[in-house]
Formats: sequence, structure tokens, C-alpha cells
Amino acid sequence: LAHGRGSDRSRKAMVDNLCRLLFGSDERLLALARRHVSLEDFLWIKEQLIGTGYIGGKAAGMVIARAILAKDPEFDWSELIEPHDSFFIGSDLFHTYLIHNGWWRVFMEHKSPEDYFEGAAKLRKLLHLGSFPAGICEEFQKLLEYFGQYPIIVRLSSLQEDGFGNAFAGKYGSFFCVNQGTPEERYCQFEEAVRLAYASTMSEDALQYRLQRGLDRQEEQVALLVQRVAGAYHGRYFFPEIAGVGLSYNTFVWDESVNPHAGMLRLVFGLGTRATARVAGDYTRTVSLDQPTVVPFGSLESGQRFCQRQIDLLNIEENSCQTMPISTLLAEGVPLPEVFRSFGITLPRQGGRGVEKGLTFDRLLAEGDFPAIMGRLLATLEKAYDYPVDLEFTANSAAGGGLRINLVQCRPLQTKGVQIQRVDIPENLPQDALLFRSRGHFLGGGIHLPLRRVIHVASGAFLALPLSGRYEIARIIGRLNRLIPSREEMPVLLMAPGRLGTTTPEMGVPVRFAEIDRMAALAEVAFSAGSLTPELSFGSHFFQDLVESDIFYVAIYPGGEGCVTNEQLLSRLPNRLADLLPDDAGFADYLRVVDLAEEFTLLADIVSQRVICGRLKQ
Repeated sequence: LAHGRGSDRSRKAMVDNLCRLLFGSDERLLALARRHVSLEDFLWIKEQLIGTGYIGGKAAGMVIARAILAKDPEFDWSELIEPHDSFFIGSDLFHTYLIHNGWWRVFMEHKSPEDYFEGAAKLRKLLHLGSFPAGICEEFQKLLEYFGQYPIIVRLSSLQEDGFGNAFAGKYGSFFCVNQGTPEERYCQFEEAVRLAYASTMSEDALQYRLQRGLDRQEEQVALLVQRVAGAYHGRYFFPEIAGVGLSYNTFVWDESVNPHAGMLRLVFGLGTRATARVAGDYTRTVSLDQPTVVPFGSLESGQRFCQRQIDLLNIEENSCQTMPISTLLAEGVPLPEVFRSFGITLPRQGGRGVEKGLTFDRLLAEGDFPAIMGRLLATLEKAYDYPVDLEFTANSAAGGGLRINLVQCRPLQTKGVQIQRVDIPENLPQDALLFRSRGHFLGGGIHLPLRRVIHVASGAFLALPLSGRYEIARIIGRLNRLIPSREEMPVLLMAPGRLGTTTPEMGVPVRFAEIDRMAALAEVAFSAGSLTPELSFGSHFFQDLVESDIFYVAIYPGGEGCVTNEQLLSRLPNRLADLLPDDAGFADYLRVVDLAEEFTLLADIVSQRVICGRLKQ
């Protein structure tokens, strides 16, 4: 059939059957696959498949996106897109792994509501310790022989993720194998990465995500996607020149001149781990594709401040993943790729001694056709999906000039849709009734949200806390979050300094998303006395969680144009922390919980890009 023999009807029936066998039962995804994935594509998947079962949503999305571009009648992508070089480990192997190690009963016990979290914790520990059947070990060895000593990444690909309903952004693990050493050492590294990926299915964030969306009773089919890491050798290091996230629809328009339909990028130099996480002490480049050279921070000075200064890479000699300052990389004699020759800027190091170089991507965005190519690529995929898309990619210099793009992941953008109706913003609200007023830097469209409670972390007091105290503030917020019956019944605004969801407490409050998932709105407030600066990390897993959960977000820069704050308004109202959490009463100087008897409202107008919060009924 793949070679033209047989009727069109027979070929379509075969494609439909293979789509269901490999891609699952998401009807919208299946319809997309039927239109674009050919029998030749399925023959290639068969050659790259270990075991049986589904290949999961992450793998299916990548296959479909590549098929869309390969068959694009309006543009030839063959010279711009890297060839697909991946293996698929079918979902049946996960169950085989459980049965082979005698864990099936534990797995089924975890499915019961009363043992959902505790049973998963027990199973998570076991998943780190298992062995694989001899036949599977042989298949793993063949896979490693194929890749040689080239770095690879093992990514979990669940049937429930990356479809039109649930993104699971960042909930499941991806693990690099630098893939150096003897064949035995490389095999052990690979097996360990597989175990870690399987264990990530039982992480607290993944369990909570499934529970909230009613997926906890559904059978989770878990496959693996093994990809060659796209990049190049730079001395003793290996990394891609560019990695990033692309969204075909920009839901975080920071200025009224930004066209959301043009799409956006979030770019990093090096491994893409920095593009999908909120990284402490560092920044990525956020790009609106209709204005690629304009920084969202409003000035050249601030754009240089909020630039990338560290790089994630693979150290081939040490067989490990590392993070290092870009200036250190250059000092070792590693040349900067040609697209970054405008490196240029210098910044004071912390402590005031010496200089620290930062990367701006200015040359890449101002010269050449990279923004136009990425805009066209995203628009092509969105048209085929008939839905906005979220893309992860890398790009490297091609031998003949220009860049070659590698598609790492593609999925429907989990967005609730931006409300564009006008919202009237009061012009002359008295100062004693105003909590904050700002312009731009918000996500969630136009809203009119009456508030019942504000949870406020005091910036100065938070900065004075030791690191252990900052972690405890995060846990207290989680406990307050669990007291919220629903966003509809009790809309709550959380205001905190710096970045929420950061992994480093020097940069903000290190909450997990499961600790803030019942909030109706989040406000990150800059505080000049420390390194507490908001950053939405647009396109990151944290961003995806906000969008998918329909949580309003605003970044507030006191002293910025159009920005007024009056946090003293909350200090005049009773703090209910001791009433709600008596054991945490000692943190009342750092965290206030204010229940709002009067009418407090959060308003945002996407057209004028203005947002205001305060006592709006006088």
C-alpha cells in the first residue's frame, strides 16, 4: 500500500488503523494525523519502535508537525529542517517493567482514591530500582549502537499529554545522557534515564495535575521518546547554538502595538532547559515576531540588564550536564557562534568587581531572516492544526550558511482564549482606595474580577528572611491555597516579590504550581533592594500552567511608567493568618491574609493594556 499498490480507500483505512494503534483516541489529534501522516511515515516509525503499544502524545505531536511541514505545498522546508532522528519505546514496556519486577499490585493499589498519593510515593521509589527483561536489554543496546557516543535525551511521552485537552507541561521528566565512556557505562546511564523517566509519572505535580483534570481514574499509557540532542561540539562541550519555545499566538502582549497573531519566541543560547524553566538569576530573550528587535522591558538599558548570562551545556569530558557563565565559556577559548558576534555588552558582577558579559540575540533578530522563518513555521503549523500551537525547537549553523531548525516538540497551545472586549478602567481612583495600577505585562485578557481575599508577601520582610524562611513562606502559601474551596466561590489574589515558582529563593517565592493552583490571580512585584524581579518566563512550563489553569497574571514594576502601588492599603486591614493557620502565626510579619468585606476588584483592559486593582465601589 505504501508503494502505491491498492486503492485509496485501502490506504486511508490502513492510515486510520495505524493512527489509532500508535497515537491513541484523541479524535482531534487523530483527524489531524489522518490528513498529514502517510504510510511511509508509519513504516519509518516501525523501524524506530522498540516494543509495542502507543508512542504517546509528545512523540505523536512531533511526527505530525514534521509531516505537516514536509507536505507544505507553499514552501520547501527540506533545507531548513533537520532530519528526524529519534527512537520510540512503546507504552506496553511500562507495564512489562512493572510486571517483570513484581510491582503490579502496588501499581493497582495506587489507583484507589485513599492510596492515590501514598501508593504513588511507594511506587516512585520502586521504579528507580527495577531491571528489564533480556529481550528489551538487547533492543536498548541496539539503540545505543545506532547513536554511538552522540548525546541523547530520554523523554517521557504519555498518551494523555500534548493533545487538545491537556499539556502536562513540565510534569514528566526528560533526562540527558551525555553518552560517553565504555559501552557498559553508556548502557547503565541509559537504563538509569529510562527508570528516572518512568518514576516521574508518580511525581506529586503529575499526580495533582491528573487529579484536578479527572484523569486519575483513567489508564495512563506511558511511552518514551529517545532523541539525538541537536547541537554541535564546541571544544569539550556540546550544545545547540539556539534553543527555544515558539507560540503561534502571543497571549502576553506587553504593549498595544504588539500583534498577538504574529506569535512569539523565547530564546536561549545552549540547551533548551533554560527556555522551559524559570531560571534563577538569569533571563531569556522574549521576542514578538512582528517586532523582533523590540525588548518587552521598554528600554535598551533594561533590555541589557534582562539578558542571558549563563548557559546550560553538556560537558563531554566529565560526562555531565552543567551550567556556567557565558563569560567563562568564552575565557576557555570557545568561540561564539557567528550569529552572536554582536555580543558586546558588559554588566557589573554581583559584588561590584569585574564585568559579566550577557547575550542579547540582537544580531540574530536584526539581521537575516530567522524571525520571518520562525513566524512562517508557526503560522503553517497553526493553520494545519486549526488551533494555536506551542513549539520547542533548536537551531544551529548550517555548513552552507544560515540556520537549520530541529523540531523537538509540538502541541496545541493550551489557552482559554484572550477576551478582547473593552473593560472600563477608572481614571481618578483615590489613592487610599488603590492597591496597584499598571500598564502592560499581564496575561489573561480583559477581566473584571471581584476579589474576596488577598494573600500578600511583604517584599522587605521577605528579603530579610533566611533561605529556610523563604521556603517556609512557600509552604504556608500552599496551605492557604488548599483552604480555597474554588476560584468561583473565593477569588484570591496572591501578591509576592520577584518570581513565583522559581527554584531559587533568592529570586522570589519558591512555590510549586500545585501550591498556587487555586488562586484566581497572581501579581509579581519588583523590589529594587534585592534581586526580586518579575519574569513571566513566557513559554515556560510555569507559563503553560497559568494559561491552562486560566489564572490571571500581572508583573508590577513600581516606579515604572504608568505604575502606582499602595501596599500600605492592606496593612490597615486585619491579618487573618493566625486564624486560618494557627501554627504559622509566627510568620504574620512576612505574610498577610486579608479578607475583603468591601468591594475590591481587579480590572484589566487588553486594548489599552491597563490594569488596576483596588476598592472600586465608593
